[in-house]
Amino acid sequence: MTGSASVAMCIATAHRARGGRARLQSATGARAMRRATTHRYRSISIPPAVVATSRASSAERRRGLAASCSTKPSSTKPKPSTKPPHRIPVGERRRRGARVAAAAAATASPSDDISKGFTDETSRASFAFIGAVLLNVLLGTLYCWSCYLVPLEQALGVGRGVLSGVFSLATIAFTASVFKLGPALYSRLNPAVIASGSALIAGAGMLVASKALSYVSVVPLFVGYGAMFGAAAGVGYGLSVQISGAENGARSLLGEGLTTGLVTSARAGGAFVFAPIIRALLDAGGVQLALSGMGAALIASSAPLWLLLSLGGLDAPLADRKRDKNDGEKTPEELERDAQLKPAMFTLWSSLGLGSFAGLMVVAHASALLQCHGAAIGVATAGVSIVSLFTTFGRVLGGWACDRAWCGATKVLRVVPFVAVPLMAWGAGAESSVVAAQAALAAASVVYGVFASAVPVELRRRTGPRDFARQYGKVYTAWGVAGLAAPWTAGLLYDANGDYTAALVVAMALCFGSAVAAFLLKPGRSHEEWAAAIEAGKRAIGSGSRSG
Repeated sequence: MTGSASVAMCIATAHRARGGRARLQSATGARAMRRATTHRYRSISIPPAVVATSRASSAERRRGLAASCSTKPSSTKPKPSTKPPHRIPVGERRRRGARVAAAAAATASPSDDISKGFTDETSRASFAFIGAVLLNVLLGTLYCWSCYLVPLEQALGVGRGVLSGVFSLATIAFTASVFKLGPALYSRLNPAVIASGSALIAGAGMLVASKALSYVSVVPLFVGYGAMFGAAAGVGYGLSVQISGAENGARSLLGEGLTTGLVTSARAGGAFVFAPIIRALLDAGGVQLALSGMGAALIASSAPLWLLLSLGGLDAPLADRKRDKNDGEKTPEELERDAQLKPAMFTLWSSLGLGSFAGLMVVAHASALLQCHGAAIGVATAGVSIVSLFTTFGRVLGGWACDRAWCGATKVLRVVPFVAVPLMAWGAGAESSVVAAQAALAAASVVYGVFASAVPVELRRRTGPRDFARQYGKVYTAWGVAGLAAPWTAGLLYDANGDYTAALVVAMALCFGSAVAAFLLKPGRSHEEWAAAIEAGKRAIGSGSRSG
């Protein structure tokens, strides 16, 4: 080998050695860099929750990808099952339905059922209340007799005393119906039938009374107006008071006392509402047209009355029949109840009679009383309005007070007459003061109105709603006596003295006596307490007989 060739070989060998060293250094640097990077990231602390979440997400993605890759679209439709459908037996379906209904009832809101029941009960009570008020308004036209009085005198040529006897007979028939006829009907017929029948009989009585002009006789007046209309009005009034305190009647609407006060006030509203109508009929065609027109109106009202009370849910008799002697002996508790009820009823009878007598002595002579104290004719005529206003006020206020726990019916009967006594004394002492006479008239009217609502409430508390009508009929005879005798007594005292001073003094004394009678009324057990005691006594007797 020549010298130049040897030199070239040495140079090539040196270049290869340098290239190998460079590659070695490059690889060594890359490895060192990776080691440094790994060491740097290993020094960062990653929370275990983040690591677990990341791993779970990765696993979920892998499973989804595998499923999508392995799933192939099906080219054939699923074949319908040839297996017959499973049929649930009827009994099992009913049991399942009952379980579902029970579960729904358990999860439902109780307020829904309560609200629905309250609405239904309120609607029925409203219809019953409206029916009782309308019945009293219509039959209250009995007290429009004074509108017919003068025209009948002129047409028949009879005196005032004979025609006054017609209204006296109506008062007697009214009282007798509340006492006997009404309770017998209330225990046998439903209220809708009784109300519509009362309107029909009252209307027929008015038509009979209108024939007095054709026959020129007072007999149709006594038969039609006095007997038929008076009796029908008494039955209707007793029914309305019975409805106002019935367990499923109108008392659930406003309270027993207030409902009784409003219903009894409607009787006075009849004369107030229909007096202008009667006056218009008298001017248009005379007294015969007025009597027959009112009779037709009463007959036409029988259908609405039947509908209202039927919608009121009063589809059964409201009173129990009188206990038969063959029903067996009374228990000791029943005998004790009857023994305590008799003196209480006599006390209520006395209080009602004295209070009504005192009120009617003044109320029946309202216009004449004001004139005697110096009032002008217009002011004296307004005395009738004072009577209507304060009588209604007394009935409503007395009924409302009876519902209050701090008051009650007994306290009303004791307090109100005492409040009226000073005003009556003022009217008796100030003979020339119109204001004093008006105050005495207002006080007497309030007393008269209060007794009309407080006495039924207290009596019903003791007897219960099912036995109320028969016992109230007995107590109500006190009003019948007062209605007949009080106006006549006041007239006699006026004729004897020439003024109403003596009448006011007597009325004041009677008013005081009614309050004293109410103070003598013992508290006594309520009907509910007696019912529980009687039931316990019967159970004790039954267990004793079985053990014997």
